[in-house]
Amino acid sequence: MAEWLNQVPEDVEAERSLLATCAGSGARDVAADVISTLDEDDFVVPKHRIVFKALRSLVQNQIEISAITLKDVIDQNGELNLCEGFIGITELLASPEVGEPSVLADLLRRKTKLRKLIKISSQMGQLAGIEEKDPELLIEEIAGELYRLKESSDLRRKGLMSTEQVSDRVFERIHKRLKTKGYLGVPTGFPSIDDITQGFQEGNLIVLAARPGVGKTSLALNWVLRSAQVHSTKGAFFSLEMSHEEVFLRLLSSLTKINMKDIQSGRINDDQLNQLYGGRDSLVTLPIYVCDQASITVPQIEAMILKHQSSSNQRLDFVIIDYLQLISSPESSRGSRQNEAIRIGEISRGLKLIAKNYQIPVIVLSQLNREVEHRTGGKPQLSDLRDSGAIEQDADIVAFIHRRMNPSAESNQPDNNAELIIAKHRNGPTANLPLIFQPDHATYYALDRTTDGLDSLS
Repeated sequence: MAEWLNQVPEDVEAERSLLATCAGSGARDVAADVISTLDEDDFVVPKHRIVFKALRSLVQNQIEISAITLKDVIDQNGELNLCEGFIGITELLASPEVGEPSVLADLLRRKTKLRKLIKISSQMGQLAGIEEKDPELLIEEIAGELYRLKESSDLRRKGLMSTEQVSDRVFERIHKRLKTKGYLGVPTGFPSIDDITQGFQEGNLIVLAARPGVGKTSLALNWVLRSAQVHSTKGAFFSLEMSHEEVFLRLLSSLTKINMKDIQSGRINDDQLNQLYGGRDSLVTLPIYVCDQASITVPQIEAMILKHQSSSNQRLDFVIIDYLQLISSPESSRGSRQNEAIRIGEISRGLKLIAKNYQIPVIVLSQLNREVEHRTGGKPQLSDLRDSGAIEQDADIVAFIHRRMNPSAESNQPDNNAELIIAKHRNGPTANLPLIFQPDHATYYALDRTTDGLDSLS
């Protein structure tokens, strides 16, 4: 095992031949096709990396490729001595052809993938020696690394798509929705919200933000429940605060409209107990999946999605994470405000990549800054997102829950009238949608704009 890890998969002859072919007379189109699928990491020899970078620069700037122009670019980069001067470049370009350029490029990519696998294996061995490391978390981390390796290698083989190719995919989705008379995206089960968003779209990152105690977890679970009930959507809910049992209790209370505190304290009658059993029987048939791992990273979230889809052969329709600031970062340390902003930015970008790679909407809950509490009226705005720069940039939709404080309430709690403020909508309109919240059973209702009644499943 150790001997295998110490061997570096490489093919120096293939590297030399490919570079010589791409720099050959009349090989401009060949160079453009091949170089777009390769990277510096695909070349082991430092000299070859330098020449590859120069070739790529010439292709990108549409400059004729020759030994002279290559020398000029390399010299401008201050790396000519690393290539043994002009003589070293001409000797490299005189290398014999040993195969088709596309075949050689595939070979180099394969060698790169093997080198990265060896690196991951080495890291895995080092981490496995740390007794404090949870083996299950380690497995999930490694699974995430392996998946990203696969995705990155697949991505490099993808080229540009013509509008004709894209149109086929778009109209396939349109016709699918026409047949079902549904939305283009994943519906929340709230018609007034879905009319604005057309459902949450594949590849989108949606941020739902509010101050603590306003009810963002309740609204997110309402979306999970209603979407599964009405549209049979398969959703995963990552709860970093509550246990499986607490999540199930909230879903059960919302479904049966029985007070959560009464359920927890046992203050229910026989009829209510029968209702709870009926609610349980309904819930267990719904495609809702819950993870209650308190300390979890973006790679681990990705690994769990991959594991679910591989083991069950069922594609998730959406993912909800409660909440962003609790997601762990294995590399970025907490501490200063600047470090925290960088950490949140890395997490936000990672979640956006999950949405794009798996082509599902990812909904992440987020805290708001305290500044919103000191503003007249208390309505949230985009600048109130904690460490907001990256979140606002990555998100396709940003929605806030706003509940006014009830001055007559002794406990200084917000009243039950609420607004869902869609403050950013990359592909549609913004809006302020009125909501009613029933905290006893953690249920939101949206005022239906057509009937002036309540959007309710009860």
